[in-house]
Amino acid sequence: MINPIRFGGMASGLDTDKLISDLMKVERMPIDKLNQQKQTLMWQREEYRNMNSTLSSFQKLAGDLRFSASFNKLSATSSDSTVITADASISAGNGSYVIKVDALATSSTNVGDAFPAAVDLKAKGLTAGTFKIAGREFKVTADSTRESVMAEVNKANIGVRMSFDSINGRFMLTSTSTGQSSSFAIDDSSGVLAGNFNLAAAKTKAGQNAKVTVNGASMELANNAFEFNGVRFDLKGVSTSEVTVSVNRDTQNLTNQIKDFVNKYNDLVDKLQSETTEKPNRNYKPLSEEEKAAMTDKQIDLWESKAKAGLMYRDDILQDAMRSLRQDLLNGVKGLPKSMDSLEDIGITFKKFEMGGTKELGKLELNEQKLQDAINKDPNAVMELFTKTSTKDKKDPDRKLEMGFAERVYESLTNSINKITKKIGSGKSSEALDNSLMGKRLYEMNNKMDSLERRASMAETRYYKQFTAMEKALQKLNSQGSWLSQQLGQG
Repeated sequence: MINPIRFGGMASGLDTDKLISDLMKVERMPIDKLNQQKQTLMWQREEYRNMNSTLSSFQKLAGDLRFSASFNKLSATSSDSTVITADASISAGNGSYVIKVDALATSSTNVGDAFPAAVDLKAKGLTAGTFKIAGREFKVTADSTRESVMAEVNKANIGVRMSFDSINGRFMLTSTSTGQSSSFAIDDSSGVLAGNFNLAAAKTKAGQNAKVTVNGASMELANNAFEFNGVRFDLKGVSTSEVTVSVNRDTQNLTNQIKDFVNKYNDLVDKLQSETTEKPNRNYKPLSEEEKAAMTDKQIDLWESKAKAGLMYRDDILQDAMRSLRQDLLNGVKGLPKSMDSLEDIGITFKKFEMGGTKELGKLELNEQKLQDAINKDPNAVMELFTKTSTKDKKDPDRKLEMGFAERVYESLTNSINKITKKIGSGKSSEALDNSLMGKRLYEMNNKMDSLERRASMAETRYYKQFTAMEKALQKLNSQGSWLSQQLGQG
């Protein structure tokens, strides 16, 4: 399209561009308002995404507590950790082990003689030749250095490592495994290993097996670790007397997990209450590009922080999430003994109302001693409180009442997360035009803005045409006036 010729106030003396610019500000008001609504929607989408991340974090914690593995963790305690340490797996059973370590497994080693002077590992000029370690041949050439030869041995993957003791000025060969089977042979018939590295083939000392007695039974081991009944034992030193390793349920770990559940729940309540009770500031709207251009970055940040306030005020999804979680933890678990069917039975209660403490409403408080006593008395009963499942249909109102607290919370959080995802989509872009409710809303906004932009462009063209017509008319009148003045002057 060819732009029409514009007469910018040539006849009238008016600042046509300024007048039309002012008129266009009025024309663009609906566009600016829609832009603000779009920006607010994108901010809200981002806030929902942050909330989904917060809910997912607590969902993972609740998810871990749904399974008995979290409650059945065992701990292994050694009476002398300088001799032996132990770690119990989920398959281990409670019990005690009496262990005596008579010898540790060692590697096969060849220690070379010390050099009388400092050794330059990067110097060339070595005696050329070949040698073998564990059947693998290595060459020393005129371009070789002691450092390059060491590198060749170490990358050969033959189960032997070559190193240099810079403090005592000597080379060493050590097997990467331990025990009697770790021995390695050296063939240095050319003498290059002895001549260049002061390593003598005859000085290789074979490794030895570990010697251990477990519950009266003697064993020889190629390694300084072994597994027995689901327990891993790591030998650290030789003992002069018997060491006892006790394997028991790790009640402290269970206590810590439940404490963490209470603390993270309270953090979530804080976040949900903060988001849904913060009121929006109607005096602060998203800035236009022109407004941003007139402000500093700091001013923009301060303005936008206020404009973003209250984006989740009284949000239905978040308020429903908070109500559901509270209800999940209030009701006891059907089917369990009355003495152990509620959180109160293990020392977890909702905080009571106190004057000025409205922010604490809905939060939990924990009696740690009561929790520890309950776990020590009957850890399986505590486990059932969190892990119990229901076989009832999802539509059955009693189904959730039969579920353990971790199961309930996990399901409620899943529902809340799914509602948010349906509203905002699963992508990471705040401007994504997907099938989510907000994605469809953004699509509609973009279409409406395109339509308004076209109308504004047409209005601007119309204004210029009108002012151009006015300028032409005034110019014509001026010309006619000049002609009449000339005619009257001649008469």
